[in-house]
Amino acid sequence: MARLSQEELQKLMKKENCSRIWSWSKWHRFYHSPYEYFLHDIKHMEEDRTDCIYTTTGSIAHDILERYYSGELAYQDMINDFEDGWITAVNIADMKFDRNSPEKNDSISQKYFEDLQHFFKNHIPLKYKPMVEQFIKAKIDGNLFQGYIDICFKDEERNIHIVDWKTSSIYKGTKAEQECGQLIVYAIGLNQQGIPMDKIKVCWNFLKYVSIQYQQKNGTVKTREVERCKIGESLQSNAKAWLKAGGYDVDKYLKLLLDTNSIECLPDDVRENYVISDCYVYVSLTDKLINKWITEITITLKDIMLREEDYKETGNDKVFWDTEESIKAQSYYFATLCGYSPNLHLPYKAYLEKIEAAKNGEDTFRNVGTNHDDDDTTSIEMNKNKYKNIDNVDLSWLDETNS
Repeated sequence: MARLSQEELQKLMKKENCSRIWSWSKWHRFYHSPYEYFLHDIKHMEEDRTDCIYTTTGSIAHDILERYYSGELAYQDMINDFEDGWITAVNIADMKFDRNSPEKNDSISQKYFEDLQHFFKNHIPLKYKPMVEQFIKAKIDGNLFQGYIDICFKDEERNIHIVDWKTSSIYKGTKAEQECGQLIVYAIGLNQQGIPMDKIKVCWNFLKYVSIQYQQKNGTVKTREVERCKIGESLQSNAKAWLKAGGYDVDKYLKLLLDTNSIECLPDDVRENYVISDCYVYVSLTDKLINKWITEITITLKDIMLREEDYKETGNDKVFWDTEESIKAQSYYFATLCGYSPNLHLPYKAYLEKIEAAKNGEDTFRNVGTNHDDDDTTSIEMNKNKYKNIDNVDLSWLDETNS
């Protein structure tokens, strides 16, 4: 689906009586690093580090899947497009998974390639008619969000499933609840269009992983999420028990399982104990989780706007300064993933200088970073009408999912 033009977004803001419109990427950028938000969204500065491959691999995968589910790309051609994109990014553009260690970069790169190569060779197509890149809007405490759902479908029970493709490491448990904000926003958007929250299902498909359902010798059935390049390794113990019970050459088949990384090498009666599928991780849309995210989003947006006002009045970029604690906690992100180098990301530069000074026995950058206190943000009330319908945009695509 084509993205809304600036003119269309202006009309939407006018219709919704909002002076600005938010995207999840903008919100998350500030949440991750206020100073990165300052550089990107206030100063509109181009990133000066373009050699990080993580975003690129995600874009390659999203583009391939969008074209496949839009009918523009044949299933058997997905792997060729992925490998071509990988060669361009890694071999030609020399993009990196780790900027600081060639050995670590090569190790991560090899696993990433094997994982995504396996996905595009073995992806199990959705059995329901999918809709890709569908526009959605949501109002949260009077703030208007807009976005595009990677893919969604309606099942036989008329549940609407929102799926977000992910090339990152898997989220589970508490980590999933900490990372599901975008899915929550999309669910709120659908709910505001009149779809009951209990008919909305949200999930990620983690492309680097498979879900393996397997039967144990005691009759119990378990499910594990396994990195695709480690399927053969992960099944060694269980396969050994079934091979031994069947009287097979255990060492021979376990080696084949490792070498091929596929259960197809196993005898039929052993192989039938395993069901391998794509790795979908669902998040339960509880009131507690939804309310948590509404509060988090509302507080953060108020923080952004207060800082913007401070900067407009003072011109002092310190109002967006990241705290030293935040930078320390996210040191891998700033060293590897952030698109801004220390030359531009000044809080990170100050943090590195402080570390260097400490190595030299100095105590010079003791006060690096500043906290931006805002007492009002702790007392924000959530909008009690958060699920109240707002005027419709075109969501006719929801009705098409069953046709």
